[in-house]
Amino acid sequence: MPRASSLAYDTVRQFILGGSFLPGERLVEEDLAHRVGVSRTSIRDSLRRLAGEGLVRTEANRGTFVAEMSSEEIDEIFQLRAVLEGHATALAAVNGKPEHWDQLSQKADEIDALLSQDLDPQAFFLGFQDSNTAFHAILLQASGSKRLQALSKSLIELPLVTMKQHNWPGEVKVRRSNEQHREIISALRARDPLLARLHVQAHIIHARPRAMIERALAPVALL
Repeated sequence: MPRASSLAYDTVRQFILGGSFLPGERLVEEDLAHRVGVSRTSIRDSLRRLAGEGLVRTEANRGTFVAEMSSEEIDEIFQLRAVLEGHATALAAVNGKPEHWDQLSQKADEIDALLSQDLDPQAFFLGFQDSNTAFHAILLQASGSKRLQALSKSLIELPLVTMKQHNWPGEVKVRRSNEQHREIISALRARDPLLARLHVQAHIIHARPRAMIERALAPVALL
């Protein structure tokens, strides 16, 4: 890929992941070209690539917009992640190295540090997003499976800011999420594939917005 197109792709992608553009917001090629410092052709190439990843959508005669996801689509993403990352984590328990566990612990420490600081909500969210995404990327690397890494990458990196429109604000309990990170690390250090798989699957499923969890439990008769 030409350097300008690569720069355009990386920059616009980070704009979306970082929340600079909101779900449903129109992306104007001319404005992006000026902002990034590349040609409109490079921006057009980057938008086509981002459309393939599901981060943007293009409508005939209307333009390109940041993708909006329905509750059903978001729920499906969590379900797919649970399956793929569960398998990856089981492999990591067998194939991973001690340095992977140290890297995972570092990311958990970063999240604890965020919790101890008096940050504004946006700064806290972005810091958590970076460390949390890196945590799950390390899990995939530790699996030793390039195919799993390729399959899971787009699901993990779909921006949390896009999902926040669906009853998300305040629903992610970061402290409990990070406790689950440490439970996953303990299972990995113990080289226990089954326990590691169960921990990561429970972690991902319970990270869904509360409304989705309540809807899933609705048919269950509680005694």
